[in-house]
Amino acid sequence: MKRNFLSVKIKTLTVIAPDVALLDKIVEAFRLIRTVDPSEYQKIFDRLQVIFITHKTGGTNEFFMPEKIWFANKSVIMKNDLPWLASLIIHEAFHATQFKNGEYILPFGKELEEPAIALQTRFLKKLEGRRGSASPASAYGRKYWKAMDEDASSFACFRNLLELFDTKKLDISVMKRGKEDR
Repeated sequence: MKRNFLSVKIKTLTVIAPDVALLDKIVEAFRLIRTVDPSEYQKIFDRLQVIFITHKTGGTNEFFMPEKIWFANKSVIMKNDLPWLASLIIHEAFHATQFKNGEYILPFGKELEEPAIALQTRFLKKLEGRRGSASPASAYGRKYWKAMDEDASSFACFRNLLELFDTKKLDISVMKRGKEDR
């Protein structure tokens, strides 16, 4: 069965998702980042080219370099509050800085994640006093990694979508947005 996707541009970044609600939530997360941390907001556009939200449920997501594409299942977007989602975008975009000469400069795991979690935590601390999420360290320490480890099908899906995206074999409709998102 062929799946259709929608897309929207936020400055130089393309957001692809299966429905408008997912696109809207990403746009809102970017507005929050722009308001809370304008410097980090600008850095995202050097670090990420595409945010691709899949049709799949589940809490799995993965950042791809050198493509600068972050894939996430739709549950990652819809089941998390806006502050957490905004901080996760910052976290995932940061991974681009850890990639040099065709490979990651740190091994996968704790060494790779700790600096991204620290940046995510700094963003969430700027939101103190607002309704927000648990700290990244506590959230990642609980069931996050277990769920990712148990979800082999999402990683295969991400790779398949990356191949289809790279070869322009996906049906993606471009949505026009207001000037404030450009």
